Amino acid sequence: MKKLKINHGCISCGACEFIAPEVFEVTDISRVKQDADIKKNDKKIIEAKRSCPVGVIHYEDESGDGY
Repeated sequence: MKKLKINHGCISCGACEFIAPEVFEVTDISRVKQDADIKKNDKKIIEAKRSCPVGVIHYEDESGDGY
């Protein structure tokens, strides 16, 4: 995993931060922490993406494919 972003439409439910607090921070909207190690936390990021009720978490893998 080489890129991670949260698209417009976050509802601040906190699911991503609950699953991967090392990566996500929820205030008025969810954010990816600047110092987050996305490679180390890739399994938690995938779980957070699957749990997102509005589907705004997206990542790009090493091959350049986006999910």
